[in-house]
Amino acid sequence: MELEFLKNIVDYRGRIFFCKYDNIFVNMVETKKGFSRGGHYHPFKSDHYLLRGKIEFKEIHIDTNIEKIRIIDAPYTMSVGSNVAHLLTALEDSLFLESFKTKYSAIEYFPYRKIVNEKMKQ
Repeated sequence: MELEFLKNIVDYRGRIFFCKYDNIFVNMVETKKGFSRGGHYHPFKSDHYLLRGKIEFKEIHIDTNIEKIRIIDAPYTMSVGSNVAHLLTALEDSLFLESFKTKYSAIEYFPYRKIVNEKMKQ
């Protein structure tokens, strides 16, 4: 077993390092103040570990339409269930890890994804 680097991407929001350790996918996500990540949901559970910074964390369960909004300071751990749309907006420059046990797939949740896209245009 060893940590495998898969790729990285860079955009206006920061960068993401995609890695794999055995059968666990681990992404290190940098987000600059004012930008958002997410705007989607997964058919699997994912865990997020806020290592540095402060975020607004929104989540809405697709089946019940119940939304929760929290302000979170690092360090903090969040578990996001399957079919729960989530949006992380950096209130300060932030760094988090996300992990999950299956190949990545996401379904856009338009109300949240619209926020991500609008912030990228500024």
